[in-house]
Amino acid sequence: MSLTSIMKSGFSRVVTAYIPIPKDKFKSSKDCVACPITKNYALIGTAFDYLFRSELKRIHTISIEKSFVAESSIALVKQRIKAEGFFQAKNKKIGEAEFSAMRSIAKKYKRERTSFIKSGVLTDNFIDATVRFARMDAVFRAGIYDDIENDVDPSDIEDMKALYNLIPEWFKNSHSRIMLDPTFGGTSLMVGGADVDLIIDNIIIDIKTTKEMKLNEYFWSQIVGYLILADKALEIQLIDRDKSFSIEIDLPIIESLGLYFSRYGYLWKVEADYVRKNPNYEALKKKFWQFAKVYAKTPEDQLYHSLFGIIE
Repeated sequence: MSLTSIMKSGFSRVVTAYIPIPKDKFKSSKDCVACPITKNYALIGTAFDYLFRSELKRIHTISIEKSFVAESSIALVKQRIKAEGFFQAKNKKIGEAEFSAMRSIAKKYKRERTSFIKSGVLTDNFIDATVRFARMDAVFRAGIYDDIENDVDPSDIEDMKALYNLIPEWFKNSHSRIMLDPTFGGTSLMVGGADVDLIIDNIIIDIKTTKEMKLNEYFWSQIVGYLILADKALEIQLIDRDKSFSIEIDLPIIESLGLYFSRYGYLWKVEADYVRKNPNYEALKKKFWQFAKVYAKTPEDQLYHSLFGIIE
């Protein structure tokens, strides 16, 4: 169970029914500046997320960063191979050879990333390693193995360069707080470990590497969902109900919700109070946790719901 599965289960429609999309605050466009060159849309979206965070880490050395999803894939495969001798992905059986390749790519990515952060020089080798590293996300997120040893399309490397060159100066300016791929503490555990791409100052930002710049039902419900998680996380802050389970977080009070449309180099923001001050917000939050409880399928999900006692 994840935030995505909750939204796709029908909650997106609930969000827009309770809190309408602020269409008057958004201008759609199909005139992308850095249009996709290949059809590897999802992969490049994931790879650019990694590249973008690397750039922010390079500029803002004090930025807070958690572990990568690709590393979670490696840990998952390692665990299954140790227990069963292989990991059965939906499309392929992953054995020692594939696991060795995953570890090798991870080492190369980290080496190239460290070099980039130190030098500030964006090389084809680093982009190549970033795309390969991004392929591994699919193992953890979807149970699919995307062969990381396949060559990276040179056009994808050029696409990544174009996206990199569009990063606005605003992201490079001084900020009070930069959190890269943060979770929402114990609250995240109730929805499959949900995380958001960025929190900068008091703004939640999700990166959208899409050809069209639009504020659709899914995008809107997603950032509203992040706000619900952030608000609940701030309420509980430090949970230690039975003196044996505690999670501490350090989130700011969220003041704005943002979507960064990377193919346009455009950051759209709306005040969080547009959502919070809507008279339907409290009812929406209750509805959200009802959906989350229904989709709490695993013992871990159910444990977190019990520990945090959010559901009435």
